[in-house]
Amino acid sequence: MFILLFFVYFSFDAYLDSSLAFIGLTKNDLVFRSDYSRHDPYRLAIIDSLLMHPMTSIDCALSMNEDFWDGSQKKMLGDLIRLYGFDLAPMNGSLFEVLRDCHNMIAGATGNAAAEMARVFEELIIFTPEPTGSIEEEKAYERKYDSLVNYLSQYAKEIDYKSIFGAALTLLWALDDFSVTNIQLPNNRMNVDGVSGSLLYYKETDFGRVVIGDSGNNTYSGEFAVIIDLGGNDVYNMGEQKGCIQLVIDEAGDDNYQGGDYSIACGRFGVSMIIDNEGDDKYEAQNFSLGAGVFGIGILIDHAGNDRYFGDTFTQGAGGFGIGILRDDEGNDTYEGALYAQGFASTYGVGILGDGEGNDHYLIREKYLDEIRYLDHYLSMSQGFSIGFRPDLSAGIGLLLESGGNDYYVCDIFGQGASYWYGLGAIVEKGGNDNYVAYQYAQGSGTHVALGLLIDETGDDNYVAKGVSQGCGHDLSLGLLFDQQGSDTYAAFDLSQGAGNANGIGILIDEAGDDAYVVKELHNTQGYGDFRREYGSIGLLMDLAGDDHYTSGGNQDFWQKGKYGIGIDWY
Repeated sequence: MFILLFFVYFSFDAYLDSSLAFIGLTKNDLVFRSDYSRHDPYRLAIIDSLLMHPMTSIDCALSMNEDFWDGSQKKMLGDLIRLYGFDLAPMNGSLFEVLRDCHNMIAGATGNAAAEMARVFEELIIFTPEPTGSIEEEKAYERKYDSLVNYLSQYAKEIDYKSIFGAALTLLWALDDFSVTNIQLPNNRMNVDGVSGSLLYYKETDFGRVVIGDSGNNTYSGEFAVIIDLGGNDVYNMGEQKGCIQLVIDEAGDDNYQGGDYSIACGRFGVSMIIDNEGDDKYEAQNFSLGAGVFGIGILIDHAGNDRYFGDTFTQGAGGFGIGILRDDEGNDTYEGALYAQGFASTYGVGILGDGEGNDHYLIREKYLDEIRYLDHYLSMSQGFSIGFRPDLSAGIGLLLESGGNDYYVCDIFGQGASYWYGLGAIVEKGGNDNYVAYQYAQGSGTHVALGLLIDETGDDNYVAKGVSQGCGHDLSLGLLFDQQGSDTYAAFDLSQGAGNANGIGILIDEAGDDAYVVKELHNTQGYGDFRREYGSIGLLMDLAGDDHYTSGGNQDFWQKGKYGIGIDWY
């Protein structure tokens, strides 16, 4: 060990440059190529750019977080659509004119193979354990998997994503100018199949049934294209979306949204939006739900209230060949899922869970056993996570964006700012005293040519994981944990806290606070880089200020583990 003898404050970049210089590297050495495998047509261009310049992923994640919260809902969606290379201008017209036009746009955009594509994608996503039995079973599984992926790769290009995305953007623009007072409402009440309560308006249109409920307690069941409810504690029994367009606007009340698969703001080969303006609401569905985009766009926006969200798989801000958004602006909220949830992206997808102010809980239930690795741990693949279909189809962008509050995150294997196969998965947490609990491949973990980030800006935080976590890059990937302020605690078992493995780059950076770094295995943690495939991996633990404690070293120390692994405490 070596005691650092200089105490001049540097910029962040200067600290990084100086830390890398100890192991004979510069920022120019922190790079991956984009041609390790065949370039599939569904890889988002930004992923290649970030792999070529992985340290820019910090600014990218922070910028996406700011863009998500800074401005209107239509700007939020427009920014995400531009990730696909589409710069779209919305159509003009009243809400009902726009609904008709959007319906027509989407009806001609889905191609002839939509039903079969939906089945194939569902079979790939809904978890089926890989066989751990005979060689024949494994080979049969591989043949079936390859067949499904090849079908998806061939026919997904038939979808006119630009038209579907344009319809969603146009609808959000129209909602900005919409007011229910602009609709001429009859004085008489009416009875409509599927509605219990008092209605102010009902019409059957080319794009589906439209209903407006009064401020009493109403119940809606069945298929409607548009539901606008003016208040009351309402119940929505929402079935599988079948039409091109679905829109629900609820002005007030403590509401209960219930559904099964492909429901509650699931845009499947179309657009589905729910906007709830206030109240303590409950949303409960199964798979492909609660802000899910499957060859389409699904958006769930809850502006206020202490809300509860329950789903299973591909839920709570999940996108595959489309965009899924769950945005909750304020309140103490609870999110519970099981797999591919809470800011998840599959191929050609963007999935975002954004939560504003409040003390929130994010839980991924232990349901789908990780049979290949463990008998007592479960796949999560959630909380800012993306995964592709290796080696044929790249992942997308999965983000969990938190604006503040003392929050609690729990998952098991794969999550909390992680990615697998040409994708980006990230958590950006703005503030609060937060707790992150996971087991493996989590808390800033990139695996197999991917980028995984966890960025926490302020607060006294606790990070607990077993391994391949807390800033770990495995197999040509970047894993980064960046905590900017607060007195934090990091606990792990092995291959964590700034660990590069199999030519990956793993970085843990803590800018300020009196921190503690605790590990069980010293040889591959806290600044470790192994040597593989005739060149190295890079591991960096860098603490810039504070009275800190380490298992490996001490204050104003540096230590080296492997040729390109270093831990360094600057002050």
